[in-house]
Amino acid sequence: MDEVSAERQSRPSPDVVLRRLHEVDEGNAREKLEELNRRILEVLSSSEELTIAVDFTTLPYYGEEDPLLVSDSRLPGTNLGIKFAVLSVVEEGKTITLKARQVSPLESEVSVLEDLLDYAEDLLDPSLVLLDRGFYSVEAIRELKSRNMGFIMPANRTNPVKKICKKFKKGKTSPEIDYTVSGRKGEEEVRLLLTEKETENGKEIHPFITNMDIDPDEASESYSWRWRIETNIRELEKFKPFTTSQSMELRRLYLLISMTLYNLWILTRNGKEHPRAHEFKDWLEIELIIIKVLEEPRTKPPPLPTLA
Repeated sequence: MDEVSAERQSRPSPDVVLRRLHEVDEGNAREKLEELNRRILEVLSSSEELTIAVDFTTLPYYGEEDPLLVSDSRLPGTNLGIKFAVLSVVEEGKTITLKARQVSPLESEVSVLEDLLDYAEDLLDPSLVLLDRGFYSVEAIRELKSRNMGFIMPANRTNPVKKICKKFKKGKTSPEIDYTVSGRKGEEEVRLLLTEKETENGKEIHPFITNMDIDPDEASESYSWRWRIETNIRELEKFKPFTTSQSMELRRLYLLISMTLYNLWILTRNGKEHPRAHEFKDWLEIELIIIKVLEEPRTKPPPLPTLA
């Protein structure tokens, strides 16, 4: 709540806080968050057909090496991190974090995608999945198509895609092409859609692949909603407790706590600009104090009724 670590607090004692946190069952905490998400979606949405997005984020880790850690030179002050796959609803005013799971260095993107899509389908009926090019593979495309799930993702700029982009820039090919993605696990047919954007460096061609019957501008417009999951992940930092603990379980629990607070904040806003994050935390602190006062046992017996 105060954006400081438990280890720096004096009251309650850091030892007490950390001991209580280590007593929390992580599986039970995750179930509580998932139940909260169901209730939030009931309030925020009249339809279960929502656009979802999947992304990865890596949190810096300062400590000894562990088999579950990943290596990332872009992290501040360390090259070790805890990698999470994040699933979010990215509708306007309804950008909530549905699930985040730790990803080990040995896990494939497809196995992670399967897990997140299973959860999404259990919770709602996704109308569209937005993914980054990290999922560009025959296996991931096959998995999405097997679920009859519409998807959009940027195409990897392989040599064949580069050649098509050059032809399109010269006006020698259509912006909509039937395309075959090839890999070690075979081939998958998709639609390759090309759009042209004006940038500081001149005109750039943006290629997308999809299994949907939409035109390139629609694909580009729909994919632009994916920025919401990146904003979503950044906003979680406003609610994530700091810690110097090297406990992987505690760090996962802290992420669950930040997701819970963030989603409650989105529910409170209900698509509006206010309350801001700091306003929400101030309000929540007051609510928690009120609850504590109301639940405190009475120290004195109630007065005897006065006889008439």
